[in-house]
Amino acid sequence: MKSRTFNLIASGVIAAVFATLIGCGFKESKQNAELSLTRHFQTIATNGFETGIGNYGPPFFQKTTKEQWSKALEGVNKKLGAYQSHTTTSWRVFKKSGTSGSGTTVSVQCQVTYSKHKATEQFTLFKGSGDLEFKITGHKIDSMALLAE
Repeated sequence: MKSRTFNLIASGVIAAVFATLIGCGFKESKQNAELSLTRHFQTIATNGFETGIGNYGPPFFQKTTKEQWSKALEGVNKKLGAYQSHTTTSWRVFKKSGTSGSGTTVSVQCQVTYSKHKATEQFTLFKGSGDLEFKITGHKIDSMALLAE
């Protein structure tokens, strides 16, 4: 009986330690991705869209060119106004390890305040195991103001 109780306690302690270690990694990934987004917004606000394009990773530009995305961001800026602030409303972290590569993907949804209108923006960021920082690999902007003429 004591042996079984000890095994249950030991298993519980190991599970708690494991969960804590995993949770810290996920929390740290979320925080680092949020820092990358803050730098992204600040870069665009102070240095322009062409400089901000450097925050996007190569997978993002498989579907659109840098020039097209820069022009799209300029159009968003004209309709929504200048960036003022953002808050994270939801996030998810995915870790991948395998023969085809390892890394962390973070999906972040933000409520973004611009000088004229607000928007909800969804970002996907990726950091490979050998990368120094997260890069944006997906970006979706939703605002009713974008639908208006």
